[in-house]
Amino acid sequence: MWLSAKVASLLIGFSMMLGVSSIGLAVAPVETASTMWKQQVDLRVQPARTYPGDVLFVRSKNARAVTLFQKTYNLIPSSGEYVRFIPVPIDTKPAVYPLQTADGKARTQVTVQPKTFAVDAITVSQQMNSMRQNTARINADQQKIYRARSTSAPVPYFEGAFVMPVQGRLTTPYGYQRVVNGKPESRHLAIDIANKEGTPVVASNNGKVVLAEPLYLTGNTIMIDHGLNLFSSYAHLSKLEVKPGQLVKKGQVIGRVGTTGFSTGPHLHYAMLIGNTFINPNPFFSASPYQWK
Repeated sequence: MWLSAKVASLLIGFSMMLGVSSIGLAVAPVETASTMWKQQVDLRVQPARTYPGDVLFVRSKNARAVTLFQKTYNLIPSSGEYVRFIPVPIDTKPAVYPLQTADGKARTQVTVQPKTFAVDAITVSQQMNSMRQNTARINADQQKIYRARSTSAPVPYFEGAFVMPVQGRLTTPYGYQRVVNGKPESRHLAIDIANKEGTPVVASNNGKVVLAEPLYLTGNTIMIDHGLNLFSSYAHLSKLEVKPGQLVKKGQVIGRVGTTGFSTGPHLHYAMLIGNTFINPNPFFSASPYQWK
């Protein structure tokens, strides 16, 4: 009896090692490594339908890099997953583009829909127009800006949807072709909101101030890191009410509307960027990127 029991025990243990049921010795399905990988890897893009100049939010539990628009992007480990904002270049042609993990194990697609941008013509004095010729000062400021945006928190500071930084009249939407004194210039990659000088300007979401100082073209300027390489910028302010390194809350007053720098009247020039790429701010006002559809 002792021998039979021992043999039976060994057979049961051996059958379990082989993936065989101890009842009727039926063979259970065996998952190969590739099958398990396909089951575990997920790849999500929010939104799946977008426009030139907008931004995508890519998320995955496993993938650490993805390819899109013939470029490879490393994802950022954040809160138990890998994420990244990917800008859609404003000159992207309408089409369906493949988005896949860098190793090709998972894929989805992004649809870029057609969009047209209007023309915005302004007239400025010759003295003001000459400001744009001072390349030495402009380049010096640009180096400050690049340094300010060179690092970003690996986790989101932001919570929920972003808020409009100031109330007022929208004078120039994002993406308009700018014409200055009859000459076509670069696109207007921000939104301009006009209001009286001194009107409070608030942080559009939680973040860390990475720049707050007078610059040549943008005047008194504030930049905020919202985490995950996402930044907001507030220009032409009459007054700065925060300092670099300061943590700010959504809705907190950070400055006042003004007309400093290259400006034709009191307004806020508000921009959002992924790293150094300007993007359309409007999707952020509708919902948190985690809830984009």
